[in-house]
Parts: sequence; structure tokens; C-alpha cells
Amino acid sequence: MKQTLIVFVQDEPGVLNRISSHIRKRNFNIESLVAGKTEKKGITRMTVVLNEPDKTKQKIVVSSLSQLDDVYDVIDATKTDCHIREYALLKISVHKNDLDKIRKSVESLHNQIIDEKDNAVIIELTGSEKDVESAIQSFDAYDILEIVRSGKVAMVSGNFFENKPSLTKKEPNWATGQILDSF
Repeated sequence: MKQTLIVFVQDEPGVLNRISSHIRKRNFNIESLVAGKTEKKGITRMTVVLNEPDKTKQKIVVSSLSQLDDVYDVIDATKTDCHIREYALLKISVHKNDLDKIRKSVESLHNQIIDEKDNAVIIELTGSEKDVESAIQSFDAYDILEIVRSGKVAMVSGNFFENKPSLTKKEPNWATGQILDSF
């Protein structure tokens, strides 16, 4: 079973590497990892999708990530009412007589063409993983030149207290505090 985590971290160099290394060291398979700015200055939001069926191990990764100094909060959105979406760009080779058919197909899938040049079309795809995968497969009859996928992003539904992240800076542990005070 896939586990979806929303991790709020400090916006500093090396944090993404420390988070992914922490997960890797515990032998979890990262299926998707997306990071970006938030509405709060200095905080980055990461959506991490892990492929771990063991419920005990799922709890361990949440707990261990929560203890890292760079991490403000971790929300396990796996069994929460949330929206998980993916973004993709698909470039296909086209002939002029196929353009109308491609346009209709793109419109019916609620996506859009963002570029048409030199016998190639770039299509912007958004939706659930299933929707994006289905859209890509619908263009298999054409020569697919490139595909780029963003990975998954997640947002919990509603405005419930238990789903709001704690975005307060953690106090460093005693040893770190002593080192910092010595400077």
C-alpha cells in the first residue's frame, strides 16, 4: 500500500537530501517526492509517496521524520480525505491532418495543448495518477517523443485542527544547543 506524507521542513540547502537520505537509510522505497515553497516564508512543503505495505513501518517513518531538526511537522495523509494530483507534459509527433483529432481528444480529457511547433505538440496533463496514465495511453497511437511527470502532490480536505501542521521552530536538543551557544 502506498503511504502519502506531507512534510513541512525548513527552506534551507541540503534539507531535501537529508530527508530523502533518512528515508533511504530505513530501506523505504520513495515512489514520488515533490518539494516547493509554501505560504509561510522559510518553510518548504514536501509530498512524499512511499511504497510500504507494513503498517508498523509506516508509523516508524512518520515518527522518525518528525524527530529531525529540519522538520516542522509530518502529516500522514494515507487514510485522510485528501486530493492527490500529478502534473505531466507529453510531447508527441503529429501530422497536420491529425491535429483536429488530437485537439478533440485533449479537450475531452480536460487537458490542454500548450505548444504546437515543428510537427510536434506538447500537451499539459493534470489529475490523479490514474487520469494522467490513462491520458498518456490514449496517445499511444502517436509517436511519443517525451514525457515528464512531476510526481504527486497532496492536500488534505477541509479545515480541521488535526490536519493543520504545526509550523513552530523546534528547539535544538541539548547537545546541539550547547554547540550553538559556544559560537
